[in-house]
Amino acid sequence: MAERVTGPYRGYYISASARLVQVHDGDRNEDNAGQALKPIYVGSVSLARGGPDDVHRFEALVDLGPERRFATEDAALAHVEQAGREYIDRLLKPMT
Repeated sequence: MAERVTGPYRGYYISASARLVQVHDGDRNEDNAGQALKPIYVGSVSLARGGPDDVHRFEALVDLGPERRFATEDAALAHVEQAGREYIDRLLKPMT
């Protein structure tokens, strides 16, 4: 598992992580062309104010959008970090 923490972004730290998982399609280990199913990365993100080790953490579930599986660790980390930034932007959007 890979993790990176960035920030502060608008007062929040973003902890993005990517984990390699094996793909299971029922009991099959091959795709329709007979090729072995490749492992994928799944990403997750959490947000914190005052630093990632702050005991007063704020965590939120962040919608990662339609893309939840990634071919590379870097793609997973970049996507979930961007999802965290977009969530912060919505959170801090002025009420109109």
